[in-house]
Amino acid sequence: MKTMDFANEPKVVFWKQTVEKAGCTIKKLVPLSLLHKKSGELLFALCDSTVIDPHGASLPGYIFIRGSACIIVPLIRNSTTQEERFCMILQRRIGNGAENLEFPAGMLDRQIEAIEQVALSELREETGIIIQAHDLRPLHNGPLYSSPGASDEGIYYFGCIISLEDSEYKSLEGKRCGNKSENENITVTLCTREEAETKTISLQARLGLCLFTEYLKKTRRA
Repeated sequence: MKTMDFANEPKVVFWKQTVEKAGCTIKKLVPLSLLHKKSGELLFALCDSTVIDPHGASLPGYIFIRGSACIIVPLIRNSTTQEERFCMILQRRIGNGAENLEFPAGMLDRQIEAIEQVALSELREETGIIIQAHDLRPLHNGPLYSSPGASDEGIYYFGCIISLEDSEYKSLEGKRCGNKSENENITVTLCTREEAETKTISLQARLGLCLFTEYLKKTRRA
């Protein structure tokens, strides 16, 4: 995979389209620092920008283009015992140096339109679980933004309920996964909601739990 011209990178194009769809006008976008993956894909871009809102006011001038991501909230059901646990992952993160309890997730990078396929790929890579696109359920009708004052990262949340035989269910606990080329050292674990809320320090994981709970309430009322 080759390095693209900055302006043609899908995540840059997508950011421009999103901002313009919101009624803003982009007058200037100058990259100050670019970081690429080994594959040549743009990973992050810090840019100086001039963006005018629909009322003629200027927005703050710096944007950190990170691109969108997806998170998968898998509820695993033991078909033998009917026990249910959330399938989560433990991995040490450079942002805080700690071992974080999270849900499987990944960045879309150049696969802007292939959101579900990225979600399936990340679930398989980080947990070993293989499902199909029709097994995924969107937990919100679009991306959710955690820090739109500085970053473009919008996160798509998906949920799924997976039934496994007793041996497969038990084999998930402590399973080692991850993409070694990206320095991922992941340990799979099964948690109740109460355990997850007690142990996780991830805002994204807590939001995933809340969205999935709301999804379950709606489906059970239907």
